[in-house]
Amino acid sequence: MGIKKQNKIVKKSNALIRCQWEIESLWEPRLVAILASKVTVDDEDFYVYEIPISEILGLGYSGRDSAELSNVVDRVMSRVITVYDGDGRGWTKYNVFSRCRYKPRKGLLELGFHPDLKPHYLNLKEKFTQYSLSEFMSLPSTYSQRLYEILKSWDDRTEVELSLEELFEMLDVPESLRLNFAFFRRRVLEQAKKDIVDRAGSTLFFDWEPLKKGRAGKVVAVRFVLDWKKAQEMTKNQPTDEVFITTTLQRESNRCFESKQRAGKRCAPKPKAARCKFCLERGRMYAQKIVDENQGKLPL
Repeated sequence: MGIKKQNKIVKKSNALIRCQWEIESLWEPRLVAILASKVTVDDEDFYVYEIPISEILGLGYSGRDSAELSNVVDRVMSRVITVYDGDGRGWTKYNVFSRCRYKPRKGLLELGFHPDLKPHYLNLKEKFTQYSLSEFMSLPSTYSQRLYEILKSWDDRTEVELSLEELFEMLDVPESLRLNFAFFRRRVLEQAKKDIVDRAGSTLFFDWEPLKKGRAGKVVAVRFVLDWKKAQEMTKNQPTDEVFITTTLQRESNRCFESKQRAGKRCAPKPKAARCKFCLERGRMYAQKIVDENQGKLPL
């Protein structure tokens, strides 16, 4: 196997996008997305791809960060993802990575997808999704990450209806949220929409509504209304420099916040720092504030 360098677009099959996958942290989907961005349209086979640690953890990462990265790799390599057939009855189970090698002196990971995943990444002509790696990396929760991918996979539609059971499985929603739609609505759907839509440079604009059944009006599904034209106009009308700056602030503020969390430190925002202001108003500190304000009302 040779060594390939990076691309900035993530491309994979719709079936893989809509798979069932247990996720513990933001870092697992990010690591998979970064590796996927290395696969190019010209690749006929999988390669072992080199990924700088700084690309995953940011500049100035510590030994503790590297240890956490090792844990993330362990979790992804032990995961089984379930991809369902078109009729929803049959399924295929896969492992994600074939192997991973850490090169501390060079600050690199050598990482490769499992060969069985080739049909989901290579020579894709139809029924696939592609999106910006930087946009995905800026999303602050596993729910916004997954919902972003899932809705992107239906870019040929303006409406998508998903049963609650389908949605729960694809988003890997815990039992505590499945038992109460009000909690699921606030903790997952409303917050994920805010994370995805209410930010500069978003290429996905959508709304949603619950679908009810029976006299009791029990929610059984969710209808997503996708406005691709509006998303295109919002991005088109925004200066490229502003989109770049905002995406950079999202990435930098996310990494800063997460490094403090891993070190067990409390963040002390600097009033004049652009990334701190972004984090407080629209980033991870804002999201944490919402969770704290609802403590005791929303299940953890």
